[in-house]
Amino acid sequence: MLSFITDLFPAVYAEESQEAPAEAAEEAAPAAEEEAEEPEDIKPSIEDACGESSACAPLKHHLEECARRVEGGAHEDCIEELYHFLHCVNDCAVPKYFSKLA
Repeated sequence: MLSFITDLFPAVYAEESQEAPAEAAEEAAPAAEEEAEEPEDIKPSIEDACGESSACAPLKHHLEECARRVEGGAHEDCIEELYHFLHCVNDCAVPKYFSKLA
């Protein structure tokens, strides 16, 4: 059986590349890119604000209550509560992402 597979898919072995000088140039390029300052990621701040909004506050409260019950030894998971909370946060945040991109 194994010989059938090796006949179908022959082994390919990598050889040493002849591009050693090119690799050195590629290593120098990321160092220059690292010096450039990256823009701030707005996603976490928008999601935090939406999570605290009045629309999502009741869902966050239910999620926190479920988490307390689980920590107290309840045999349940909080997947449904988490799903509803994240759905609310996403509904709030997505329009804000696109308004910031424009």
